[in-house]
Amino acid sequence: MKINQKQILIIVGTIATFLFGIVFLMYQKGSNEEELLWETVESNVSSVTESTDLAQEDLVILVDIKGEIKQPGVYELAHDARLNELILLAGGFTENAEVRQINLAEKLSDQQMIYVPNQDELTFSIDQLVEDEEDMSQSSTTVNINTADLTELQQLPGVGPSKAQAIIAYREENGLFKSIEGLLEVSGFGEKTFEKLKDSIVI
Repeated sequence: MKINQKQILIIVGTIATFLFGIVFLMYQKGSNEEELLWETVESNVSSVTESTDLAQEDLVILVDIKGEIKQPGVYELAHDARLNELILLAGGFTENAEVRQINLAEKLSDQQMIYVPNQDELTFSIDQLVEDEEDMSQSSTTVNINTADLTELQQLPGVGPSKAQAIIAYREENGLFKSIEGLLEVSGFGEKTFEKLKDSIVI
């Protein structure tokens, strides 16, 4: 049986259509597998994220609070708790609490210790600070009469250019002062002048 040209074309077309169908099905299958793979990855990532969020929600911290608080002790709070929440749990401040230096919006952390001072402690701290500043002020104006130059000596109360020069001249002639009382041997320095200077001079 002879096959004419038309029949050949039909056969070739049928084969081509069949092959095209196979290739299309294979491509579709590959795409579906890829989509399925991405869906699986996204699902796993979403599950991990949800688990992390839940773990953070369940996370708690322990904080110790002492001092002028009605119910001092160790309290369990959420990981993102603030100091005002802890104060409320502990019953609030006592009447003697000094709260001016406390930041109620402070974010707490695990194993943190909070101390609430009383008003007397703050007063003591301020008084001590004033005393320290006075001591520093006094020490900063102290002049060494053995090493000070003409300008430095004139920083002493009641000491002008002539008295400052007299101190320097005495040092050059007699050597360094062995005590601050040696200033009484300098011309122009009597008992009254020395009393004014004795807290401001050293050797």
